[in-house]
Amino acid sequence: MILNNGLKIRLLGVKENPGKKGDAIQFLREKTRGKKIFLKFDTTIKYDDNNTLLCYLYLFNKTFLNAHLIKNGLVDVDTAFDYKYRSKFLSERIAT
Repeated sequence: MILNNGLKIRLLGVKENPGKKGDAIQFLREKTRGKKIFLKFDTTIKYDDNNTLLCYLYLFNKTFLNAHLIKNGLVDVDTAFDYKYRSKFLSERIAT
């Protein structure tokens, strides 16, 4: 994602599901367009291998968009490394 201020971010804990990429992008556009968002960072990892900032994305009303993408089956859970919500994301994926 590229934010209005030009900052390039990647959502932590999620990885692209090629068959759902368009749906995931549409979901994020609908949820974030014209709304205030805020980013939270993990204490264990801050950048990926491409030096892209990793973050958890929230709406101002505290809706956790990383988790919603997983719950809706629009992305896969990234298991390549450890991060704070890894167990939570894996359990949400199984619950769906």
